Amino acid sequence: MNFQGIQQVKALLAATMIGIVLGGCSAGGKNPDTTTSTTPTAASLSVSVDKSTLSSTGSDTATITVTALDSSNNVVSGASVVIQPDSGVLTASGTTTGSTGVLTGALTIGSDHTDRTITVVVTSGSIKKTLTVNVTGDTLSATVGSTTAGSAATIQYSLVDAGSVAIANEPITVTLTGQAAVAGTTDANGKYTFSYTMPTASTTVTAVAAGVTTTSTATPTNGSTVIGTAGAVTSASLSANPTSLATGAQSELRALFIGASNAPIQNVRVHFMMNDTNSIGGSLSTDASDGTHNVVYSDANGVARSTYTAGTRGGVITPAMCWSPADFTTSDCTGANEYSVSGSSLTVVASGVSIAWATNGSISEDDTQNIYSLSIVVSVVDASNQPITGSTVTGSVDIPRFYRGIYGIPVGGSSWVTGIFVRSGVPGAYSYALSSTVSRQSCDNEDINRNNVLEAGEDMNGSGALEPYKASVTIVPTSAGSNVTDVYGKAYFTLQYGQNYASWEDVVATFTTTVEGTEGHTTFTSSLPVPASVLTTVTSSPVFQVSPYNIPLDGLSFPWIVGTTAVANPGVIYPSQATFNLCDPQQ
Repeated sequence: MNFQGIQQVKALLAATMIGIVLGGCSAGGKNPDTTTSTTPTAASLSVSVDKSTLSSTGSDTATITVTALDSSNNVVSGASVVIQPDSGVLTASGTTTGSTGVLTGALTIGSDHTDRTITVVVTSGSIKKTLTVNVTGDTLSATVGSTTAGSAATIQYSLVDAGSVAIANEPITVTLTGQAAVAGTTDANGKYTFSYTMPTASTTVTAVAAGVTTTSTATPTNGSTVIGTAGAVTSASLSANPTSLATGAQSELRALFIGASNAPIQNVRVHFMMNDTNSIGGSLSTDASDGTHNVVYSDANGVARSTYTAGTRGGVITPAMCWSPADFTTSDCTGANEYSVSGSSLTVVASGVSIAWATNGSISEDDTQNIYSLSIVVSVVDASNQPITGSTVTGSVDIPRFYRGIYGIPVGGSSWVTGIFVRSGVPGAYSYALSSTVSRQSCDNEDINRNNVLEAGEDMNGSGALEPYKASVTIVPTSAGSNVTDVYGKAYFTLQYGQNYASWEDVVATFTTTVEGTEGHTTFTSSLPVPASVLTTVTSSPVFQVSPYNIPLDGLSFPWIVGTTAVANPGVIYPSQATFNLCDPQQ
């Protein structure tokens, strides 16, 4: 090969090498400086729950703890974890495990108060763990009515959660042996009435609702005197819950029959009734359509039930029952073997509430605390003028105005009277005399909007503070809990004020209460009274002789008449008052 051929071969080889290098740097090549990141992955999960049972009240919480681990059982932070229950509500602490490899979830039952098992699935990647939490506490009780074979009969069911709160709109299935199941739904009060025809012999009735099953026995009336195998009844009682209810609301009546050794007595025949001496009306769930009282039997726990639904009027009504170990021969509780037991009274609160105050005007003196006290009793009644028990009353006090002046004894007088000094003359030679026309000077509260903040235009007398002083008078319950109305619908308060403020302030005490969403209020308006005996004691000066709001003049504590400035009412305190008169400094 000649020299020229050799050069051509070299050029071809060089071009080939350049192509190889360029090919390695093309877009399809890999940059050696590029790094890839991966999500932390758990090799296993440790899953636990702090409680295996939740109450059906809805206020209970179970905490699920998930720990992500690697193949060496070291914790893995940042691992993705999902906690998924098949019912209820789950609130997770996050979506990945924290620095300790832990993620938690708070499990509640949500709005579903039924007894059930909640299955919780925990997943992280391909790992899956399962745990269960039981919801318990619901009660399905049955009140079995009795009648003759072939007659219409009913069983009333009541469904409540662990807190005895009614479970409404819950499906219920009732099966009488030998017949097809009947489906229904509980009402707003957790009640459901099953209607059937009484068979000729005792028959089992099974009901299922909210995951709870209850079994009852329907027994036709046949004159039998046998009430069960537990023996004779030694104790019969009747209770109602609640004992205070609004018109249209319900109260459950519960009769309990106990025998020897506190054993419950089953199949006691019971008539429920209401002693309605105030004619407030209402109905019993165990009453027949014609108003007569159906017989119900006590269950295996010795309990018989009925439900009272209040009418439209307020007042006091007393539940009662009569019962017998044998079938009743009449429905009016006059048989020789029947026994009556009265229950506690129920108070039906009609819509509307009225509130009023009363005081005897007697002033109590406590020299150790330097206060005077005035007793105030607040009465709360409903629209039917029936006392409302257990209503919380709130008291507050406002001071719309204060006074300047001084007490003195006129020449020849026999008691202290208020007056005000006026000045005359020229500066440096003023003279002071008791005004014959002005007994004292009135000034409106400087804190016009009652926000307890000194704002521009409020401190007209330039004292540097807002007058009058809020702490000079208080309204407090007379004793612990006396702000809640007693059985007579009364709450008890005490108006307390410093003795040196007596007669120098006007007060407005306001009392409010709310019953079934209806608010009532009343106001007590008065000047802070002074004891009459102190005014007639001329041998010593009363502690309230000089108004605490006097403006001293030349070192004296006697006030003088000053001007007033009208300030527009912002409308937040006394809407009917167009302006407030604030007392100016010395004129």
